[in-house]
Amino acid sequence: MAACTPRAKPAPKPVPAKPTPSKPPAEPMDTVRWTPSSGKPPIVNPPVKPTPTPGKPVPIGSGETYRVAMMLPFLTKQAEGDQVPEKSRLAVQFYAGSKVALEQISKDLNINLIVDVYDTQANDSDFEQLMLDRRLDKADVFIGPVRTSHVQKMAEWVLIRNKILISPEALTSDLTKQNRGFIQTNPSLRAHCEGILRHVLKRNQADAVTLVCKEKEADRLAYFQSVMRAGGKEKLAEIRMLDNSTFTASSLKSRIKAGRTSVFILPHWASQDFVMSFLNALKSAKGSNRVEVYGMPQWKDFESIDPEFLTDLNVHISSASWVDYSSPNVRDFQRKFYESTGMIPDDDGFNGYDVTLFAARMLAFHGLSFPERLSANSYTGLHGRFDMTRVSVTGGLGALFDRYDYLENTFVHILKYGPGGYEPVFQP
Repeated sequence: MAACTPRAKPAPKPVPAKPTPSKPPAEPMDTVRWTPSSGKPPIVNPPVKPTPTPGKPVPIGSGETYRVAMMLPFLTKQAEGDQVPEKSRLAVQFYAGSKVALEQISKDLNINLIVDVYDTQANDSDFEQLMLDRRLDKADVFIGPVRTSHVQKMAEWVLIRNKILISPEALTSDLTKQNRGFIQTNPSLRAHCEGILRHVLKRNQADAVTLVCKEKEADRLAYFQSVMRAGGKEKLAEIRMLDNSTFTASSLKSRIKAGRTSVFILPHWASQDFVMSFLNALKSAKGSNRVEVYGMPQWKDFESIDPEFLTDLNVHISSASWVDYSSPNVRDFQRKFYESTGMIPDDDGFNGYDVTLFAARMLAFHGLSFPERLSANSYTGLHGRFDMTRVSVTGGLGALFDRYDYLENTFVHILKYGPGGYEPVFQP
């Protein structure tokens, strides 16, 4: 599949406090040279024991050795020569972030990790062929794959073999059952909806909240209403729009009360026009009254919405990640990432670092029994927090200790639009 050949590192260059999006350099990433015809996994990191330093505490861990298989879509079959396909950017960024984490682990943790990296390709047939590789049986922990269909197949595979699978990208609910070793670090839509509602109800009465959606997306409202039902509270008000209808100020005025904040939650992300239509109507309907709007992570990438609307209507969104670029730890990671790759890390690079360090720390503290301890342990990385919750396919989040199907990270940031863009709101 691929092989890895290190080259000389470029001289360190200053890293901006908050990088602006940029295209990767035309040449391949300087730690990877792809050889698509190879049948071997791209890289194997031998175990490295940290060297004790006088005056410093002994690294955490028992010195045990664990095998980790990283499964990412490098798409080497689509490569031309030694060039990395543009569509493999997620894998390259995640892998590079993981490499920085592995260097950190070798200094801070007294464990040995043997890391094998596999290319999952894009097609299900290619992935099924990879799953026949007998080397996978040696792994204790799997990180990846990315594609939902691949995650589902891998979840079944690890369940039969009693392995641990950390899914860093999939955000679909109910992928697997009775799979105590399945860990989803990316919050699902259900987690986003419930996270938004918990945040809103800490600050507002339920009768001030209105759910808004298209009729064909009404199933999303069930996530919010289930929270109300579990708390013994009445249903939230709903506004459901037909596909060919548009918002009007009069259709929203009845939900705006003088002297209090009126809150609207819009779990929609497919159409900027639909969101803009709603914001236009709400701006006309609110008059001098205060309103708040809560939307989805994808709103951050909407380009056609006037920032004045986002400010005047107090627009918030949920997000699985947020990076504080002023943090010394973030700056240090950016520097190391740039020195080894010549690229600036994007969200996938931060995710690779966080997930790899999370897995290693859990192994160092608890060994292969760490999934059983996750619901009592929170982990904070550079781009997000991991609050693992037991999930029951039939009962939703917060399942009982002996009646859950898998573990999911349910922490989401709540970001509010302001002069500097979307910034986090304090969350106790």
